[in-house]
Amino acid sequence: MGIRSDLRTIRHMAFPRLTGATPFERMESYYRSTAGDYDAFRERLLHGRRDLMGLLPAAPGGHLVEMGAGTGSNIAHLDERRRKEFGTITLVDVSTSMLEVARRRVERSGWDNVETVLASATDYRPRDGLADVVVFSYALTMMPDWFAAVDHARSVLRPGGTIAVCDFYVARKHPAGGARHAAWRRHLWPAWFSHNDVFLSPDHLPYLRARFTAVHARESLSPVPYLPARVPYYLFIGTRD
Repeated sequence: MGIRSDLRTIRHMAFPRLTGATPFERMESYYRSTAGDYDAFRERLLHGRRDLMGLLPAAPGGHLVEMGAGTGSNIAHLDERRRKEFGTITLVDVSTSMLEVARRRVERSGWDNVETVLASATDYRPRDGLADVVVFSYALTMMPDWFAAVDHARSVLRPGGTIAVCDFYVARKHPAGGARHAAWRRHLWPAWFSHNDVFLSPDHLPYLRARFTAVHARESLSPVPYLPARVPYYLFIGTRD
């Protein structure tokens, strides 16, 4: 089943079926047939997620929101912290297929303080006011207006609240600091991922640093299943002033 699942995912990535007039329709068309296979393959591709969730500060009784939450698999990385350190956890996504997988995971796991919400990362607002923590895990690269999503996250965070981001990226040609990437990396990976409407940007980290006070930042390289190559990714934890 593992190999068959991988083959289905790889075939879908190689020959994606993206239909629809809006980003939301295209997103749903992409994941409708692969939502069930999503976690098995991407667990080996989307590195740093466990570390990201482990770095989240405790917010007892507070509200954690994950934007672009997909299947909700990141919540499993919280382990016992889910109930002890957070009051409410909201999984937000625009794909009904992915949220259905998330909903089944929540029910199966007995996560009684986790809810799913169909909404975009630029429209969702917590019913209980402001969020204490907002997470983007490999989601910004799939959002056409990622900068607007970051700004919106800041607007729904309470003062002193935390934003936590993990995603693929490429460094700027002349970065002010941090990692430097060879020209082939800066050109190959954006072209390769854009085939699936995943857009790597050299501006994620600089923009996050401009909008939030950095608490933790890490840049690294992730192995790609079945390929002798590694793709850059980053972790960023910041607070709203």
